[in-house]
Amino acid sequence: MIPTVTQQLEAIRRRLAETVVPELPESAEFAHEQVLLIDAALGFLIETHEHEYRYAVVEHHDYRTVLGELARLGGTTDRPVLDALDESGPGETDAVIPLPELTERTRTMKVLVERLYRRLSADGVAGANELMADLAARQVGREASWFRQAGFTLPGSAHIGSVLEMNP
Repeated sequence: MIPTVTQQLEAIRRRLAETVVPELPESAEFAHEQVLLIDAALGFLIETHEHEYRYAVVEHHDYRTVLGELARLGGTTDRPVLDALDESGPGETDAVIPLPELTERTRTMKVLVERLYRRLSADGVAGANELMADLAARQVGREASWFRQAGFTLPGSAHIGSVLEMNP
């Protein structure tokens, strides 16, 4: 399976601590300071990135609620306020499942999809191959876009944001 962003950040942090830091001469004070800053930044990312979307959803709902209450209190006809309140936004329960739990649930489903596909395919059930081929094509597209900056993917892979818009 593909390593999660957390696993990748943790691996970078380990390599920094186990490989780079020991090679720095003690006299390289500035380099040591920079390593500490990088380590702190990686620690921050490891702790927070899994919660970033939920944070944005909670904050969005909090401000939307207060904006609506203030608008009602003042009976506002202010077009930008009314437009903001008319815009659709994320549901209140969006991202309520923590990312690591969602990732684990998806991994479980991947195993179950493969198991069920093998059984249906062996039984010659029509449509199973097409479903799996379509799923595989979407997965390859997502993975190629996700890792496009790493140089390990297909040339011309689209930005991950545009791929996720096409394949919600």
